[in-house]
Amino acid sequence: MNSAILTPEFQDYLKKIEHEDIKSIGLKKSPFSTISPAEIAQQLKGLQVAKHKFPTLYSSENIFFPPSINLEQASSEATANYKATLVNGKNLVDLTAGFGIDTMAFSKSFDKVYHIEQNEELSEIVKHNASILAPNLETFTGTFQAFFDENPTLKFDVIYLDPARRNSGGRKFILEDLEPNILEWLPIFFEKSDKLIIKLSPLLDITSTLQQVKNISEIHIVALKNEVKDFLLILDKNSTSKNPLIKAVNLENNQPEFEFLYEDEQYANAKFGDVSNYIYEPNVAILKTGAFKLLSEKFNLIKLHPNTQLYTSDKIIENFPGKIYRIESHINNPKKEILKIKANVLVKNYNQPIDIVKKKFKIVDGGDITLIFTQSIDGFHILKTSRI
Repeated sequence: MNSAILTPEFQDYLKKIEHEDIKSIGLKKSPFSTISPAEIAQQLKGLQVAKHKFPTLYSSENIFFPPSINLEQASSEATANYKATLVNGKNLVDLTAGFGIDTMAFSKSFDKVYHIEQNEELSEIVKHNASILAPNLETFTGTFQAFFDENPTLKFDVIYLDPARRNSGGRKFILEDLEPNILEWLPIFFEKSDKLIIKLSPLLDITSTLQQVKNISEIHIVALKNEVKDFLLILDKNSTSKNPLIKAVNLENNQPEFEFLYEDEQYANAKFGDVSNYIYEPNVAILKTGAFKLLSEKFNLIKLHPNTQLYTSDKIIENFPGKIYRIESHINNPKKEILKIKANVLVKNYNQPIDIVKKKFKIVDGGDITLIFTQSIDGFHILKTSRI
């Protein structure tokens, strides 16, 4: 870690070039004898990414940013802050901490947090940033096994980890591909703490995860602006339930959270019917939970088709956790009515994929209209709608 980057002169310079092109900056001669063009580009990239992904770091002074790969792998501040609302206590250890965005967020909820990272340079960077933003954070450079060996009697209120994938090939994501393999390590983790939070890939299936992992008390599917970011397991050593709480949240979208018990979906009764006055599209976090029948039951909505994850009603349901569309018209002659139209396109359980639909009717993306191509129990539909 180059300490010259933290001088007032360089920090002032970095703010002045904030909007410059990173590649061009990296090719220019450095105005600082002790800082290379590549180092300037790295800090500039960090500042630009932080503006949207880590706003607290962006607005703080003397922050040191790591290489791009660590910026990309780090949680966003929004999702990290959500995790920090789930637990609290005296101490927490982050076993796979990386750039430490999650760890620093947890520091607001715990008296002390431990940041475990094998990369020496990254650990040093986090130690510096934590001295500004999270003074109750302690870094350890090395593996979590080494940390456990050096602190054999230390217990934790919570263990947090975000395992990496060992397999970089094209295989389907499976728990056994994780590093560390949580299925092997769980007994040891539970010797250190009664509660674990494990972040997994959104590609994993909830049902198969429940079959493989014991002691799950809660599952949180966390989306940010309608893109699923986190699949979180909360494990409780004393929990034997096979019916955990499942919560779907869509951060920064002003949509209500949706929660239920896992078995609720199994016993829910959905109502099916034809298109009415409004169309409801669940947010991606809810779609990931698979609570399709439960949505119909809880919001008194008609599901269009067993395989269509869209719903309808004659009167508007305003607290629905997703997008709502008002149907303006049913398109019966698409070649005349929507050819070359400017519109947003939504395709759900239709007989043609979205790229074929857009090409066929020469639809131009954009505008205030949304064309919905879908299927109800009465057949296929093309709907001209407006967002509410």
